[in-house]
Amino acid sequence: MTRRERTYLLVLWFFLGLLPLLVRPLWEPDEGRYAEIPREMLATGDWLTPRLNGVLYFEKPPLQYWLSAISMKLFGLNGAAARLPLALASGLLIWAAWRLAKRLGARDARWAPFMAATGLLAFLVGQLLTLDALFSAFLVAALAAFVEAVARRREGQGALGWTLLAFLFMAGAMLTKGLAQVILMGGILVFSLPFAWKDAALRRAVLRTGFNPLGWLLYLVLVAPWFWFVDRANPGHAQYFFIHEHFTRFLTHEHARQGSNNWLLDKLYFLGILAVGLLPWLSATSVGLKRTWAFLAGRGPRSTDHLARWIVGTTAVGFLWPLAFFSLSGSKLPPYILPVLAPLAALACAFEREGEEPTALRRMGWELLGLGTLFLVGAVLFRSELGAPGWLVVLGLAFAGLGLWARGRRGLTGPRLMAVLGAALWLLILSAQAAVGPGKSVAGLVRAVPGPAQWISYGNYFQGLPFYARTRVVVVAGTGELAFGRRHLADAPRWFNEDPGALDAVADRMKEADPSRPVFVMAKDATWRQLTPEERARWEEVARSPAAVVARRR
Repeated sequence: MTRRERTYLLVLWFFLGLLPLLVRPLWEPDEGRYAEIPREMLATGDWLTPRLNGVLYFEKPPLQYWLSAISMKLFGLNGAAARLPLALASGLLIWAAWRLAKRLGARDARWAPFMAATGLLAFLVGQLLTLDALFSAFLVAALAAFVEAVARRREGQGALGWTLLAFLFMAGAMLTKGLAQVILMGGILVFSLPFAWKDAALRRAVLRTGFNPLGWLLYLVLVAPWFWFVDRANPGHAQYFFIHEHFTRFLTHEHARQGSNNWLLDKLYFLGILAVGLLPWLSATSVGLKRTWAFLAGRGPRSTDHLARWIVGTTAVGFLWPLAFFSLSGSKLPPYILPVLAPLAALACAFEREGEEPTALRRMGWELLGLGTLFLVGAVLFRSELGAPGWLVVLGLAFAGLGLWARGRRGLTGPRLMAVLGAALWLLILSAQAAVGPGKSVAGLVRAVPGPAQWISYGNYFQGLPFYARTRVVVVAGTGELAFGRRHLADAPRWFNEDPGALDAVADRMKEADPSRPVFVMAKDATWRQLTPEERARWEEVARSPAAVVARRR
């Protein structure tokens, strides 16, 4: 990596990977959940067993929780600090896309990380505190390191460092989200072998990298201790985590996360997500995939180079296998497909031809115009539901204007395109917070309550409530995903009550137990309005937002 390349990657990461994480509060529900778990680790001093609102929470491993907890220990209990591990995710994504493009022989590899970082899906998921961004970043970084290790070993160079780096990244993915990493990286290894079969030395390089004893030793040393210790401390963890959270999710619709109730549409779900999520790089990646197929079919000057063919084939498998795996799964959410974006960007850059920039810009211009139109239509259709629809109008005009500029191409150089598209994505962040942020965060509502207080989350478990209130909350008629933890809680009736009619009784019990701290309830407006006038009269409404209503027990 040259100094110029390093500077470029750092600037890209700083402005599009780090700074956007610092500008808004946590959104419901996911960001509140993934900030509260590490906050409770700090509060209890127990870094082994993940807990959410005081109950066991075994859905995912702890790596991102640990990173958020360390960040909050250093920078305070706030949303920006909790979200800071996403900066690591964006950094790894940017590096992996660049590394793959370089190894693929791209004329200008800097475009691969820019494409990977600025596609609509990657950019949006990269700003949200979920586990998907970090998991995907570890996965594509492992792919990039694996490709580099095999290539160096085939070329007769030292490859141990790259091999251990690949296993380090795989361990990071396993400790972030679990067994999907094993299946995805294992599949990539297996499906890459046919591209190496005609070259015995290359085949040996692939197998020696994938089955390197030191690599697996490093992997097990990093991964096994937590799973062993947490299962000893909490018998039954392994069964719940490995069976329920992996095989049951994949094979069934238990979590109601299928893409569609129609079988065919369900299996095509992620193609639709990519059609929007790849904007404004959909045409570029489509052309890249078409040329990848032609190359692997034996057309092209380097198609007889076994190593080049293996690198292209493995990168293509890095797109195709996760797409197939998640399409077959019974559980689907848009961020799951994130690992395919960096390989797509790298292939698009690798097969870009000199002199075709004007044509590529015109195609991109249509995509930007479409994106701008999408935002403008959304501002009109959902104006009554948005906090500030004017922001969405400005956003739509900005993307449409950039699309017209790209089609006209007058004065639009590569650096200018990067700068203007980056500015448009910053406008997207600000517009999202202004238009939908007030209905997605409970931070302002909690801060409107002075002093120490007791809280009830009514009709719904508000994930951000315990984080911003800095205390455990009582849940009435909203247990949801906390059901597993509630079943393992000795004093469950004190903290959970699924009877919607029990709100007043629970509040009176809490007030009697601790008269020094007032009792507040948070509920969605629709839930609050379902109470009778007599029931609401026992409460004094103190704050309201599109997200919820807060009232104090009289």
